[in-house]
Amino acid sequence: MQKSAGCSLWIAVPTYWTHPASAPGGETTVFDHPTPLDEEGTLARTLESFTNLRGDFSVLVVAATAHPALGEEVHSRVSRLLQPFAGRIRLFLASPVSLDALNGALGEPLLSLDSYGSIRNVQLAVPYALGADAVLGIDDDEVIDNPDFLDLVERRVSAGVAGMAGPYFDRRGDWRIEGAEELASEPNIFVRKNFFMNRAIGRAMDSAGPDGLAVSNVAFGGNMVMSRSTIARVCHDPYIPRGEDYDYVINAAMDGILWRFCPAMSIVHLPPDSTGSQAGDRTSKLIADIRRFIYMREKMRLHAELFPRELVDPDYLMPYPGPYLAAGVDLPAEGVRALDGKYPEFRASGGSPEQVVSSALDTARVKAAEFFEYRRRWRSAFRSTASAPRMRLAAQALAMA
Repeated sequence: MQKSAGCSLWIAVPTYWTHPASAPGGETTVFDHPTPLDEEGTLARTLESFTNLRGDFSVLVVAATAHPALGEEVHSRVSRLLQPFAGRIRLFLASPVSLDALNGALGEPLLSLDSYGSIRNVQLAVPYALGADAVLGIDDDEVIDNPDFLDLVERRVSAGVAGMAGPYFDRRGDWRIEGAEELASEPNIFVRKNFFMNRAIGRAMDSAGPDGLAVSNVAFGGNMVMSRSTIARVCHDPYIPRGEDYDYVINAAMDGILWRFCPAMSIVHLPPDSTGSQAGDRTSKLIADIRRFIYMREKMRLHAELFPRELVDPDYLMPYPGPYLAAGVDLPAEGVRALDGKYPEFRASGGSPEQVVSSALDTARVKAAEFFEYRRRWRSAFRSTASAPRMRLAAQALAMA
């Protein structure tokens, strides 16, 4: 790897694991497509694509489990997968086995691996402790096929860009979500989600200026860059059920940081066809979206109440996810109608859409307040000069030989 010009760049890769396919078990954390322990998964393919990248960089792999009892087994499994790359890439591994040491160094249990947002925070914390100038999130079902990809990132971080994202391309070379345009006339706001997303991505793809960047809230957690100064101020929300990437951009906007979108900064997204508890259960994805947007709207309402001088411009959030955050939209009623319309079997089998939205409202009121306290603790921890040496030592211990 050729030495780059003074920018310490890290790639952080989350990888999600569950019980062996031959011996399935319960899951306490639901991921879209975790890899069964007795299967190969896609992580090695992702790491192999990194070996072709030009520039100097380090890689942090964050291994998460669908059940806490799998922690040691997943750590060993992922360690074995990483070994062939240890001499070719500068590698670090964080897993449930690492959490006690990392939290002990911070002085409080700030880090966990029990939600998408929490996992993303580990992705930020370890590289930050080791002096990263920027962290690039790449998921374990993606590949980078441009050898000069890191130059796109480095030049913009060096120019002062606080955060940016790039597009996903699928196997066909298309960034569009397949089938989304067919949803344009759907009356329900939750059913129409992919249509809103396509509109937002299209606007970001078409509006880049001479510097190749557009001001946009569009962000994908698997192709997203955070600068060091942004990491110190902005954390992922550990309480959001899904969509932690767009939510992070809103958290940044609450602190006056507007995201950039770089159309040239593309990766190839190659998700597995059907694994994991959510892949075959679209009802659970819809329920997670209902909970997610009810929570996001409550968090923005509370932010405006607590910090009236730091309001987020609603236009910045259009055309997605702005429609879900507008005060005049009856999200609970839309959620009930979406569940009854798309998945009537949910009610037929004893589920209650009304209870889903009632629980979402109650959770949002509690967790939104907890988020702002978590954010305060995050900022305090990463500004602390006392914990920095301990955290650096704990992070260094994650290096793969």
